[in-house]
Amino acid sequence: MISHNPVTPLCIDLDGTLIKTDTLYESLFLLLKKRPLYLFLCLFWLFKGKAAFKYEISKRVLLDPTHLPYNQKIIDYIYAEKNNGREIWLCTAANEKIANCIAGHLNLFNRVIASNKKKNISAKNKANSILSFTQGKGFDYAGNSKEDISVWEKADHAILVDLPKKFVKNVKIPILLDYRSENRVLSSWLKELRVHQWAKNFLIFVPFLAAHQLGNAETIINCIIAFIAFSLCASSVYLLNDLLDLSADRAHKKKKYRPLASGDISILHGCIGAVLFLTVSFLIGMTLPTNFLWVLISYYIITISYSFYFKTKTVIDVTTLALLYSLRVIAGAAATGIFLSNWLLSFSMFLFFSLAVVKRVVELKDSNDSEEKLKGRGYYPSDLPILLAAGISSGYISIHIFVLYIDSFASSKLYSNSNLLYLIAPILFIWLTRIWILTWRNAMNEDPVAFAIKDRASQLMCVLILLIIISATWL
Repeated sequence: MISHNPVTPLCIDLDGTLIKTDTLYESLFLLLKKRPLYLFLCLFWLFKGKAAFKYEISKRVLLDPTHLPYNQKIIDYIYAEKNNGREIWLCTAANEKIANCIAGHLNLFNRVIASNKKKNISAKNKANSILSFTQGKGFDYAGNSKEDISVWEKADHAILVDLPKKFVKNVKIPILLDYRSENRVLSSWLKELRVHQWAKNFLIFVPFLAAHQLGNAETIINCIIAFIAFSLCASSVYLLNDLLDLSADRAHKKKKYRPLASGDISILHGCIGAVLFLTVSFLIGMTLPTNFLWVLISYYIITISYSFYFKTKTVIDVTTLALLYSLRVIAGAAATGIFLSNWLLSFSMFLFFSLAVVKRVVELKDSNDSEEKLKGRGYYPSDLPILLAAGISSGYISIHIFVLYIDSFASSKLYSNSNLLYLIAPILFIWLTRIWILTWRNAMNEDPVAFAIKDRASQLMCVLILLIIISATWL
């Protein structure tokens, strides 16, 4: 077993080592969420060098160290070494303001070596800075990247933290420890992309089904292509939302396990994924009628606006969510050229507003604080009665619209026995009331649409509705 001198300091890197994320990217997204126009200033700061770039960002925003994804194995190792009387130094290329904030929160470090306004403490600069404090004596260093090889060249021993295997051979000093996280790349990406949420995009097929176009092969193919394009776009949006909501997600008892929030997927890879999926989505959308591409672009723009601004605005947030659901129905009509009736659009908006309010009620009921505003939202727990009234009444209005549709001229053209459709109304009443009862009982997850897709009772009611629709069409 390799031994080390307990007198020499143990130097710990921050990004990717002590924490499973990158503080620069985190700070940048926090800044852009605060004011997106800072993007243009960031480009100017970059011309002044990395040190100045980090300084300017840290001057305007500061990460909350409380919920950062710390590497517990490294924390435990630090505690063990500190209990042996060893000095622990935090040595990072992050700006000193961020480094000192994290060091102050953990209260584990005897010294902090970090970048300032003029000097970027990375690679050889980091090694030389450490040696200036050790007065040329030895030190052990824990790092995770190719840039850390320059530091290990001056160190006595190395602690590797998820260092890519192709670089391990470049570490020429004795390796004390080689930490490897569990390899869950595929499962992490599937979870982050919310593949299960793609089921929402089956709303694209609603105009096709409502217009009774089951025998039209071209229409079916267009719906499938539109579904794929919308699903990829939605995954791009999920990535962007999670990048912007890192701090809020980490403070949430369930969302903190999302791969970006927990550090299982790096922020850089998340950025690349968001751009890649969006690009492929638009390229696929270009194969469909132009109207569909405009709907897809509108969906993305509205979603971005929601992420940056509308998400925190009372009532506007749930109205925007209802619009985003309805846009899927509109997209289905645009992809197939099917006329979208006002009946279907009105029914969709009121129903989806009700389900969007369910999401906020669930979040409020999950909140542990009875007085504070919900983090990242515009609601207080005291708003629950108003939200309940708005959500339930909106759902029942959608059923009322459906009942009025049954006696309309549009219904008589599509159904040979439209009166049978009245049987659907009580099923919708039962389903919607059940959704709200489960919400009040804390038995609902944050997405009622995703819940309904997996819920056996909802599936049964959906089958009954389909049988009634078939009977009304042919009997």
